[in-house]
Amino acid sequence: MAKKATGTPFAGGVAEMPHLGVLDDIWQRGGLRNLPLHLVLVAKLIDRYVGGLLARHSSLSLAEWRVVAQLSIMTHGTVRGMARRACVDPAEVSRSAAALVGRGLLRREDNAHDRRSPRFSLTAQGMAEFARFRPHWERLSRTLMMGLEPSEAVVIERSLARFARSCLDLLGEGWKETST
Repeated sequence: MAKKATGTPFAGGVAEMPHLGVLDDIWQRGGLRNLPLHLVLVAKLIDRYVGGLLARHSSLSLAEWRVVAQLSIMTHGTVRGMARRACVDPAEVSRSAAALVGRGLLRREDNAHDRRSPRFSLTAQGMAEFARFRPHWERLSRTLMMGLEPSEAVVIERSLARFARSCLDLLGEGWKETST
């Protein structure tokens, strides 16, 4: 369970900073100008935690989970499209998709629009694997939101979307939306 606040006020002075253990030092130095570092650290912590959950409750790796989770939402996708939406290298998605096809969790189909880029979708077994892990994913989501007022959750969601938009703009032309 998380420790109570250390008494260090946030930049706005309204709330106190929770105790972050090993991260306290790096988090407190530089304040909001280190926000990108804070976001990277939180993303890494979530990846580590989800990786552990997957190891305990699923046969999927983190890279494979990204593919399965996307296909549970998007119904079908190409390697390039899934890589872009997950902000990862297409080779990672390609390896994961091949492994998942080999284990019967994904179906590979020819793409009528681009023969070089097959489309993937979940099989019944893939959907079952997703459904088996989903309660753990949802518990993590609830835990992350615990203690937040609904209005705070909305502000966080909007802020993260704005950060994502800013990053996409900074990355430029190579990250324009794609239909694949």
